[in-house]
Amino acid sequence: MTGKHAEEIAGRYLLLERLGSGGMGTVWRATDRLLERTVAVKEVHLHGGGEDLAQRLRRAHREARAIARISHPNVINIHDLVHHEDRLWLVMELVEGPSLAEHVAAHGPPTVKRVAEIGLELLGALNAVHSAGALHRDVKPANILLRADGRVVLCDFGIVELADTESLTTGGVIGTVEYLSPERMEGRQAGPPSDLFSLGSTLCALFTGRSPFARPEPAAAVYALVNEPPVLPEAAGALRPVLAGLLRKNPAERPSSDEIATALRSVAALPGPSVQPERPMVIGETLSTPKERRRRPLRTGRWAALLAAVLLTGGAVTALLANRSSEQQGAGADGEAGVESPERSTVVPTSTRIDAALPAPDDPYKAWLVSGDQYLFVSVSTHDEPIQNREKGPAPVTDWTGIFEDLPGFRDGIDAVLPVFGVLNEYWVFSGAEYIRLHVADGDHSVTQLTDPAPLEQWREAFCGEDDFVEGIDAVMTVPGNPAQAWVFAGNSYVRTTLDATEAGGTCVIGRTPLSNWSGTFKYYDNFKREIDAVLPVPESESDYWVFSGDKYLRIRLDSEDYSDTSNGPAKPLPDWSTFS
Repeated sequence: MTGKHAEEIAGRYLLLERLGSGGMGTVWRATDRLLERTVAVKEVHLHGGGEDLAQRLRRAHREARAIARISHPNVINIHDLVHHEDRLWLVMELVEGPSLAEHVAAHGPPTVKRVAEIGLELLGALNAVHSAGALHRDVKPANILLRADGRVVLCDFGIVELADTESLTTGGVIGTVEYLSPERMEGRQAGPPSDLFSLGSTLCALFTGRSPFARPEPAAAVYALVNEPPVLPEAAGALRPVLAGLLRKNPAERPSSDEIATALRSVAALPGPSVQPERPMVIGETLSTPKERRRRPLRTGRWAALLAAVLLTGGAVTALLANRSSEQQGAGADGEAGVESPERSTVVPTSTRIDAALPAPDDPYKAWLVSGDQYLFVSVSTHDEPIQNREKGPAPVTDWTGIFEDLPGFRDGIDAVLPVFGVLNEYWVFSGAEYIRLHVADGDHSVTQLTDPAPLEQWREAFCGEDDFVEGIDAVMTVPGNPAQAWVFAGNSYVRTTLDATEAGGTCVIGRTPLSNWSGTFKYYDNFKREIDAVLPVPESESDYWVFSGDKYLRIRLDSEDYSDTSNGPAKPLPDWSTFS
């Protein structure tokens, strides 16, 4: 998943692609070759106001150390500071999501409750910055990114100023005019209230897409900032009083951080919708975790029988079932009008989405595929399409193992299957926030349940402490040439873990990383950047895998040394199960 570039920083950070450039620096996507993770590397442009290079570097180091001391979920993490070839490089976590400015432009304004929640997150971030003795000085929507879980993260500390010393960037007003505070624009002493003023302008912009001091000409914007009252958005509703307080011209009259937090919490607690931002990818929002997928009505009872009929007999029954479904809208499990039934399916019965895959322990050319509460036993192909033919099914997963009938979560669907490291014929099976351990016999493939369902919380360390992974994973994939390690996929991210021998859990190797980091494969396909549903090894190949996402599949190859990824052709649509002979 790494690329090649001419420049390597400090013998460790391999620059892959330039992400952006501005007055304060150039940011690159890079690989940390020591820790095998993707990072952002920023070359800091040293503005010195007449100072020599040594003085500028000394000030820059001091500022960067101040940032690196900050530990807060809404502040970007600084990993390293490198002095390389008389240039200063800041190594940070890579946040793949869009900025708040981009998100609002693409999806429109958030709700009032959501803006209040964002305000609370940013206020916490600024409190952490100020506690470290620093000021940010350029708080604006373009400098706030969205993480994959919807949280905001304050970034771009290239122009941070230490509160107790001259700034690295002395000699001019630094920041975006429309989001500056009046005292900073006038060259007066600035402190934490200056950042809070910028926070107020930022929250206003989430409703309108622009600062309350935006004007057609820069000079007019400067005049409005210093002399005119802010244009508060009508849509801000209950937030208007706190925004007006934040945007007072006199910093001494602005509310304290505690007062702002109290006001924001009261708005965030009001009844009404609080919709999180969409996943920070330009691919649209879909159900992206096992927990979310389980909110769909499941296929059980008579609907499972109808599904099997569709899969076995093809299009004619599909039409019949569609008509029958239409006729029975509003009918309960017994056909009684007006009674809601949790068994009614809103999923197209011919869906071929594959949720989990398990190769047979005694034959790599055979595998079980699970879709919802149904399974197929198939012959696996080594070319063209992943499935050569159907051996058995479709049938309920309870028929497959004979043990899932008493396990409600598992009988409704399986999210992922992982071989137990170091033990033949044994597997960890994951469903929602639980897992069990199974033994599958050679020959008759009889299944024995070895453990009772246990909480996925026991895998927290293996999942690098990620809360959403503990709530449910989507797929697992053993590392080629190293069965002691596996990639674990959840939503639009993955982690890599070293598995504990014979026992549940493991140790984090690589923390949360976006799927788009697979720059030779997943990066180019919307489905695969969003979610990986299942992975199936290509028979008799250590490095090739069939990967499933939604209604598509992709064959990929991984280098057994550096794990760089390539695809054997484009993503293709999965055929309907009814077409398998």
